[in-house]
Amino acid sequence: MFKVGDHVVYPYHGAGTINDIEEKDILGEKLRYFVVFFPLNHVTLMLPENRIKSSGLRKIIQPKQLEEVATALKPTEYASKKEAARPYSKENETLLKSGSIIDAAMVIANLTSKEGERTNGLHMEDRKNLDRAKQFIVSELMLVKNISEEEALQFISDNSKGA
Repeated sequence: MFKVGDHVVYPYHGAGTINDIEEKDILGEKLRYFVVFFPLNHVTLMLPENRIKSSGLRKIIQPKQLEEVATALKPTEYASKKEAARPYSKENETLLKSGSIIDAAMVIANLTSKEGERTNGLHMEDRKNLDRAKQFIVSELMLVKNISEEEALQFISDNSKGA
């Protein structure tokens, strides 16, 4: 499973580090909790061990998977034409909740294309989802590549051009 020091990703929160594993006595039952710190938003969560699998917690991607992320960030003509007419889509929220960095990259590609084709910009919910997707990817890139937030944002910008 996971151990102290592991870099992990928690859906909708992004990437963090397991700082501790604590045992707590709750109503006479001993439960183990993973204490995860998320540096980008300065949040610490305690995740019960018995819910780890269903929570979607996973280890961060390997550096060799970065090319796949870069490819997913590139907008496609199909995505832009399909999404441009819609004012707002819940599909992006569903993708973000999956906890997959590839899904988050696809949200950026879709919304960046959509933003370029709409004269009045993105719907407020789409703007929020675009920001969430960027932060989600930034948090993981910072740990995978050991880079700053600015460098991670530059990676996203460089690879999502062409929208």
